Amino acid sequence: MSRLKVLLRGALISEIELNPAKEYTGGRKDGSDIRLQAEKGISREHFKLRMNNGQWMLQAVSRFGELFSLGRKVEEISLEHGQSFQIPPYEFQLIDVPDSDSPNQNEHQQAAVNETERTVLGAAPQLPYIKLVNSNGEVTEMLRLEVGDLWVAGRDPACQIVIADQRVSRRQFEIHKVNGIYTILDLASVNGTFLNGSPISSTDPQALKSGDAITVLDNTLYFELHDPNFKFKLEKIDIPVIPFNDPSEEEIGDDFMNQEQIVDTNAGYGNQGQNYFPTEIPNIAQDDIGQQMQMNQGGPFTGVPPQGDPNQFYTFTPPPPIVQKTPWQKFIKNKPLVIAAVLLFLGGAYWLSENMNGEETKPVVAVNEGGDAFSKLTPQQQAQVKELYSLADQMMSQQKFDLALEKIRKIHEMLPAGYKESKAMLTQAEQSLLTIVQQQEDEKRQREEEEQKKLFATIVTKCEKMIGPTVDLDKIKECLSPIAAIDPNNPDYVRLVSAAEKIVTDKLLKQAEAKSYSEQVKALKDLFAVAEETQKAGYAFKAIKRFEDVINSKLPDPKKLKEKSKTRIAFIRQKIDEKTSKNVTEADTLFQESKLKQAIGSLRESLVYDPENTKVKERITLYTLELRRQMMNIYQEAIIDESYGIVDNTDTRLGAKDKWKKIVDLDIEDGDYYKKAVIKLRKYGVM
Repeated sequence: MSRLKVLLRGALISEIELNPAKEYTGGRKDGSDIRLQAEKGISREHFKLRMNNGQWMLQAVSRFGELFSLGRKVEEISLEHGQSFQIPPYEFQLIDVPDSDSPNQNEHQQAAVNETERTVLGAAPQLPYIKLVNSNGEVTEMLRLEVGDLWVAGRDPACQIVIADQRVSRRQFEIHKVNGIYTILDLASVNGTFLNGSPISSTDPQALKSGDAITVLDNTLYFELHDPNFKFKLEKIDIPVIPFNDPSEEEIGDDFMNQEQIVDTNAGYGNQGQNYFPTEIPNIAQDDIGQQMQMNQGGPFTGVPPQGDPNQFYTFTPPPPIVQKTPWQKFIKNKPLVIAAVLLFLGGAYWLSENMNGEETKPVVAVNEGGDAFSKLTPQQQAQVKELYSLADQMMSQQKFDLALEKIRKIHEMLPAGYKESKAMLTQAEQSLLTIVQQQEDEKRQREEEEQKKLFATIVTKCEKMIGPTVDLDKIKECLSPIAAIDPNNPDYVRLVSAAEKIVTDKLLKQAEAKSYSEQVKALKDLFAVAEETQKAGYAFKAIKRFEDVINSKLPDPKKLKEKSKTRIAFIRQKIDEKTSKNVTEADTLFQESKLKQAIGSLRESLVYDPENTKVKERITLYTLELRRQMMNIYQEAIIDESYGIVDNTDTRLGAKDKWKKIVDLDIEDGDYYKKAVIKLRKYGVM
């Protein structure tokens, strides 16, 4: 019997028993027999593995991805016992074992794989996730931690968990998996790391459990464990029909369904209409299965097998008993009957209110006794009315309207309805009096306006003499204050104040222009001084930028500082060219001596003085690629040694540790394989 061991980044993640009668396809396609994660350089269908004449044949089917074995790229090769092949970052090893050595596992753990099931690599029953939450409680990112046993968090882009906050340390904390247990350790960060509100030690790792909150300043991260195959497992569960009541009941409460409704609800789960509980349910994460059962309305589910045994039956909570309703409860549930009762009650109340108010009180109508009011007066009163009417008529003809009103009002005191034309005379007298009063007011106003014009003319003549180059705006306003108090919109007042304001404004503007010019001259001088200080400090490129700021400035330049800046820039560029040429020559020499790290350092030093030099950048890129290629070869050899257990040195060859140390010595600190080598050395306690 043959087995295929699968390693991801040096860690064993799966071991597959191979069926000689079957052809296996590996890749990131969903239907692949050996499904790989979507890593860079892995095709949808990458390779095929089949038995041919008693030997396993490996064939590359990817047009772009690469397949390596025995240190070289291969298209098709026969595999021997113990032979391995690589699809970075995956490594596969073929092992032939006797049939008697096959492990005898529990039937629930070693289930037969049918034609529709596939092997998915890199997926554990419980995978760790990091959930990032913002200050509003919204999830901004759900990060799945890749297969491995060490993940570093910080603001450095090289970290597996990147926290986008400049206040966070480059390497803030790390999560480590040892024997299936996750721990967290602070990496001596500046601001500290907190677990559920308590500070984390930088020397003693603390255990992590699903749901724990990790806090760095105001950044919150939740550590969670999820089962990636939960939906697939759930689909294999047959949810039985659970009866909630006695089928013989004639009336069922509103909170329950009858038997037929239950059968319809559970349609599609198998064994419909049968009244029994499942004899076995696969072992699925308790939280996930409980939530999913509630979503599918399969009845309340405990989610925990008795006594923690995964092979025992799961139990369902029995339905609550049916409560018989009282007559009053049945009545209030019958909406048409309730509405009819309310309408009947309102009609009876209205009838009672109409018949209990008694007889209505009839309105009392005043009786007109008839007769002329004047005839009811005494002879003396009648004579007095006639006399008053005659006098009022005379006063009206003489336009003595105030006296006429007095007589008419006396008549109306005795005869409210009036006498003859007294009502018309009253109206005429009142209107005439109003007209006279209005005429008098108009004449008075006209006299006041004439006097006011004379006063304004006198004041304007006096204040006009104050208008001049040395005018004082406050004194002008004080002089014109009598006009402002009476008529602030007076044309003469507005004209004189505007003239004074213009003189004062022009004077202040000239002073401001002179001051601004002086300040601008000083500002250009200060810019030039900053550029000189930058040059003296040895920052050539920055000095050029400062002198260019002086040249491009729109500030006045009476002292010819812009010409001096051009001269300084030419001098600095000459020095930069000399320094760059020296560094490039030195880098070429180091490259010929295979000292790539020192050569890259020399070129980077030249970029400090000339960061825009494209030729230097191209050389750095070329040298970096060559260095990365060399480090990749060493790293891959170390990984292969590690997979065979050759971690320390042997008598005949270097172990994986020394090869990782060699990478640390030869690679640049920001190199990909430098960081990977450091992580590996830390794993084995070397660093």
